[in-house]
Amino acid sequence: MDLHDDTIDELSGDGTIIISQAKVGAIYYWLTIVPVAEPVVAEGSITGPEEFMRMVMNATGSKLVLQDGYVLTLQCEAALRAFDG
Repeated sequence: MDLHDDTIDELSGDGTIIISQAKVGAIYYWLTIVPVAEPVVAEGSITGPEEFMRMVMNATGSKLVLQDGYVLTLQCEAALRAFDG
């Protein structure tokens, strides 16, 4: 599978976050593949327990291992939260 193959637009599934070369935890990911291969391969979101997600946000050099075995380096940005009421 080529991440930039025209037939692949989105990837989602269960993955693993690696921080400092240690498997830290399981997350769910949803990614949209960018049309041109540059430093950014995909954009999207990851979800997991709040405390764990804070650790991911504060880490440098985090990696996401996709369920298909691909490994991506993460660059996290603050998430927007939706509130009812």
